[in-house]
Amino acid sequence: MKIVNIFLLIPFIIFSHADDMYLIKGGMTFLPNGEFVKKDLLIDEGQIVLVEDEIGDVGAENIINAEGKYVTPGLVVFSTLGLLEIGSLPQTNDASSNIYNAGFDPSKSFNPFSQAIRLNRSKGVSSTILVPQASGYFSGLFSYTKINSGLKQEKKGPLALLTSFGESYTDSRSAELNFVLDLFNLIRNRPSEKWLYETDNIQFFFGSQNDYKFTSRDLKAIELVLKKSIPLVVRVKKATDIITILEMADTEKIDLVLWGANEAHMVADRIAESGVRVVLDPLDNIPDSFDSLNSTYENAIRLDAAGVEMAFYYAQGAGSHNAYLATQSAGNAVAMGLDYRKALKAITLNPAKFFGLENIGMIAPGFDADIVVWDNDPLELMSNVEAVLIGGEMQDLSNRQDELTDRYIKEKDMPNSYRSRE
Repeated sequence: MKIVNIFLLIPFIIFSHADDMYLIKGGMTFLPNGEFVKKDLLIDEGQIVLVEDEIGDVGAENIINAEGKYVTPGLVVFSTLGLLEIGSLPQTNDASSNIYNAGFDPSKSFNPFSQAIRLNRSKGVSSTILVPQASGYFSGLFSYTKINSGLKQEKKGPLALLTSFGESYTDSRSAELNFVLDLFNLIRNRPSEKWLYETDNIQFFFGSQNDYKFTSRDLKAIELVLKKSIPLVVRVKKATDIITILEMADTEKIDLVLWGANEAHMVADRIAESGVRVVLDPLDNIPDSFDSLNSTYENAIRLDAAGVEMAFYYAQGAGSHNAYLATQSAGNAVAMGLDYRKALKAITLNPAKFFGLENIGMIAPGFDADIVVWDNDPLELMSNVEAVLIGGEMQDLSNRQDELTDRYIKEKDMPNSYRSRE
């Protein structure tokens, strides 16, 4: 160990409790430069303290032997974890709202004991950006939470406001665009104190009522976008719609993130020139509407070639239970030609960076100790998670799937109907 690092360690040795410290030894560690290098990690009080070739005896009682293993930041997924248990049962869905739209923040409904959370944690997920699903013109506010076990989670928000643009059953794209521009203009020029009592009959312009039932909470959320306190995330698929949204964001001087963006590869240079970031699923290659006829597996690699920054999510079914399969989306992007380092950052560092989450998604001193130890390449489907630390604390990796498997494959004297009593 370098001499200077001995002095850096002195305050931790003196003031820390050894039973709270973790030393991860010899793992192939994913570093900020995108390389896997054999390193030791020292963790204390929830943060990464040192990342060195070798760290000697510092008195840590918790030592993890990661020789021959892979060590990465915890996965940061986009999901409804803790908000949605079973998609077909509306009573288990706390991610949606019919009352609010822009001002809807579902994070207060977060259930840390969800079976989907247990499963995803055991697959390497350390935190999630919660995606709202309100039914109005806007879908609601993004928020962030770690998914450590217990009742106390670190949460942050609001991170961004979600809406959609494109194919509609009710009106022209031009009308939808005019509507949002009029709405923005109203909010910029309307005294905030009037929102407290004028919530049901707002006149956007002559002859138009507040059909979307915006409340003062909704209007204040939109104001955060107009003040550039948070970005506007727009679900959009069609190439021409993407250009329209890029031009709108430039005119309105708002921060923009594109979501989905199936045909983004057709206008990749325009997106790169604007500096706008894209969140997508690289596996989303099947046209599901006239807006996405040009969907392709090469969407991610063409965007990358143009210089667009991306974050990945998994959108191929089974709801929040499968959020961890963002690794599959990233792995397939690599198979199509995307640089491995960029693919892994797209499910760790980039989601955090896009939404202003500091000290998340990287293995470096000062960053949160959200760490995963894998038995093999984390983007290979057959790889297993051997250890997960969230906020510097070791997590229980048990989950309902494994428990059910154990219950019904083991040979026992009692019939299956009695096994729930064990």
